[in-house]
Amino acid sequence: MKFSEALRIRIKELCGEYHMNPSGLSQKACGNSTISSFMSKDQETLYMPTIYSICLALNLSLKEFFDSQCFDDIDEINEIRNQNQKSE
Repeated sequence: MKFSEALRIRIKELCGEYHMNPSGLSQKACGNSTISSFMSKDQETLYMPTIYSICLALNLSLKEFFDSQCFDDIDEINEIRNQNQKSE
């Protein structure tokens, strides 16, 4: 799974937990359509300041945001782990 896919899954989880849609979260967190665009795949990247804004809007820490199983199987991270294990 790509990191962007994991972010979309996590945002969807949080929207469900907080009873809002991506558009509502976008307005609450950033005051624009950044999150909605990301969720509809019009935009492929979500930057850390936006993730931090989501955390502030939902009263979450960054640790709580990233504390989800969806981040356990990210291809880019698994590739690095495999390379590091081979070099040991």
